[in-house]
Amino acid sequence: MNIGIFEYDKEVAYQLSNIIKDNCPNNQLTLWDQISRMKEDVSKNCHYKILFLTLEKDPMEVIEYSRRLQEIYSGVRIIFLTELNEYVFEVFRADPVYVLRRPLDIEHVKQSLNRAQHELNMSKEKAFTVINKQGIFTIPYRDIYYVESDKRKLNIYGESGLVKSINLKISDFLQYEHGIYFLQCHKSYAVNLMHISQLEKYEIVLKNGMKLPISQSRYMETRSEYMNYLEEE
Repeated sequence: MNIGIFEYDKEVAYQLSNIIKDNCPNNQLTLWDQISRMKEDVSKNCHYKILFLTLEKDPMEVIEYSRRLQEIYSGVRIIFLTELNEYVFEVFRADPVYVLRRPLDIEHVKQSLNRAQHELNMSKEKAFTVINKQGIFTIPYRDIYYVESDKRKLNIYGESGLVKSINLKISDFLQYEHGIYFLQCHKSYAVNLMHISQLEKYEIVLKNGMKLPISQSRYMETRSEYMNYLEEE
């Protein structure tokens, strides 16, 4: 796997590269200290799976570039390096895997690597496939944000909204091999754990801003399962 680091500060780049080499010794590592060189290299052949990008200079240019890059190459995972400033909330426009604060914390760098690798592994999982009289319907598990039980139908939702409605019980959906990634938080809803942005009391907020209810009877189980998921990242 190829990993790239765009960082102006040589000391930070050196520290980060050493952490990556210690935890991912069999990966190819490339460093850039100019955004033009990074863009040129990536545009030639985007074989990079994980990119660490500094927001030290020209943060909005880097954020916008990252957003466009993810639209073209869905297989790349972005990790930003930043300080707490007015741009800290802008980074989420690019849907990063992780945001690292400077100065770097070794454990946080490890967590960012683990999360990026986990998402990349999930993207290789088989898709959810339904075969019926209408034909064959396929959608990658990672593209499913949540499912909703609506009488005898199951509504499947992605980042932009409803993707497909099929004849299937929510209990049958959860019996598929993707069950480890989905959690039933309500009698009518099952959520993909990787797309949760935050968990509040009796409500889940997804990365696309959608909100799902949590049944009072399922709150403790939902909270516990999500905590376990985060610890395994």
